[in-house]
Amino acid sequence: MMGIAADLLYPEICPLCEEILLHDEKRVCKRCSYKISYVSEPCCLKCGKEIDDEETEYCKDCEEGRRTFIKGFPAMNYENTIRESVAKFKYSNKRTFSDFYAYEIYKRHGEEIKALDVDALIPVPVHKTKLRQRGYNQAELLADSLSAYVDAPVDSNILVRNTKTLPQKELNDIERELNLKNAFNSNEECVQYNKVMLVDDIYTTGATIEACTCVLHRLGIKDVYYTSICIGKRD
Repeated sequence: MMGIAADLLYPEICPLCEEILLHDEKRVCKRCSYKISYVSEPCCLKCGKEIDDEETEYCKDCEEGRRTFIKGFPAMNYENTIRESVAKFKYSNKRTFSDFYAYEIYKRHGEEIKALDVDALIPVPVHKTKLRQRGYNQAELLADSLSAYVDAPVDSNILVRNTKTLPQKELNDIERELNLKNAFNSNEECVQYNKVMLVDDIYTTGATIEACTCVLHRLGIKDVYYTSICIGKRD
């Protein structure tokens, strides 16, 4: 009875349209499930972004900018339906959406991620000012949800964001790199991890993930991967 009452008071909603899910719908409604644009081949061998030419190994962002993480595992393309949903997850306290996103990552990349056997999932941190305003770090919520699917622990303390940066979406590629230079640091001097996976909501040009990777490498972590809910397409 308690379970039925809870379902009536707090029904599960679709993270894309926010309509109440029917009894035979799980995580996302049937209408919206057809609107999702999943990342498909051919993809960049480094970041996982869709590319147009099957003969090309890397996207322009990875060709033009030095990327020292090993490989990325994004689940969906950053297009209208997902863009609006992630914005609500990030800015409108839609914390429950994290399970849907984590499941989508697992559904597409779960076996690969589990096979890597990473020592920890590391969420990309937000600045303490944003954390106070928002009340949560969306990347940490995502990592916590993903942890249960891929059986890897979460370490939310190793990275800190010591600079309040400008929103990346307002900047060009060069400005993004400069904006994030020295933005991240660590509370640790060294760690026992050899292989980790960064977790973030959106991957655009890779500047954020690369900045975090550099900090992790300085700590002695050899292998760094990343995963994200979605990835932007090159304009």
